[in-house]
Amino acid sequence: MPLFEYRCNSCSRKFTALVGVVADGGSPSCPSCGSSDLRKLVSRFATARSEEDALDDLADSANPDDPSSMRRLMREMKGELGEDFGDEFEEALESPEDEEGEDDFI
Repeated sequence: MPLFEYRCNSCSRKFTALVGVVADGGSPSCPSCGSSDLRKLVSRFATARSEEDALDDLADSANPDDPSSMRRLMREMKGELGEDFGDEFEEALESPEDEEGEDDFI
């Protein structure tokens, strides 16, 4: 079922309408003013990426010869996975600079 974005030429409100549904064969109208004088907009779309693709993109941005780059990669991967790895994970990623109070990350 396609969703389309419209802008009302009467009140300038932007809205999204479900179009092409058999149960509702009529043209969309503005939910704010009821006008059918609408302009269809070009909307952005999203593509689904697999978890593997997201992690591959992160890995491509890391420099394996730079320890701080690899620590940053591990933290970003943890964020992408959306999992809690516990305090031991963070402790394993601490650098000697972190212990001295110099954070080389963000």
